[in-house]
Amino acid sequence: MNGTFSSCVLILLGIVAAANTGNAETPTLTYTSSGSCVASPEGFDSRLEPVNAGVAWRITFNALGSADRSGNVTEVGQSVDSASFGVGPRMHVPAASAYKDTYVSTVTGPNEDGSFTLHVGKTSGIFTAGPNAGRSFTISDFELKQWRGDNGLSIYGSNGSPIIQTFTKSNGTRFQRICTMLMISMPPHQ
Repeated sequence: MNGTFSSCVLILLGIVAAANTGNAETPTLTYTSSGSCVASPEGFDSRLEPVNAGVAWRITFNALGSADRSGNVTEVGQSVDSASFGVGPRMHVPAASAYKDTYVSTVTGPNEDGSFTLHVGKTSGIFTAGPNAGRSFTISDFELKQWRGDNGLSIYGSNGSPIIQTFTKSNGTRFQRICTMLMISMPPHQ
């Protein structure tokens, strides 16, 4: 349920990052993304551990997306949430969800090391299947780093440390999640 947000954002970021180089118009792109997150309603401490491990859970996701020349991204994805883990009572049940979302992405660079940075803006979406079907959500903005690009493919991922995001559902549920992500973008067929 919460993983949906992550996959959408990763996919969109990959598309935009691969396309935008400098001030040139961004070409249209498609991408695939995947990731794994640990979610915690009470946030994380300085060691990136859930403040209350008894209510934390794991989210995995996969998504497909596309971006237009202006960096507007549309994606669809699936996520699977585990039951909460750790000490204490379990507060989160396992479930699977499908979702669709949109966001705006930009790519900056080259950085000092020759890489580019994909900036993913606030993501807005809706669950299309699963226990939250029909409920909307938002995910805070984040960045991915281009690891390499060959033969028209660009690979983006979390850079050095996991990405911390805030996930909010339309029913008021809000939690933080720490994610590792990977996105592969492909140029359109010529």
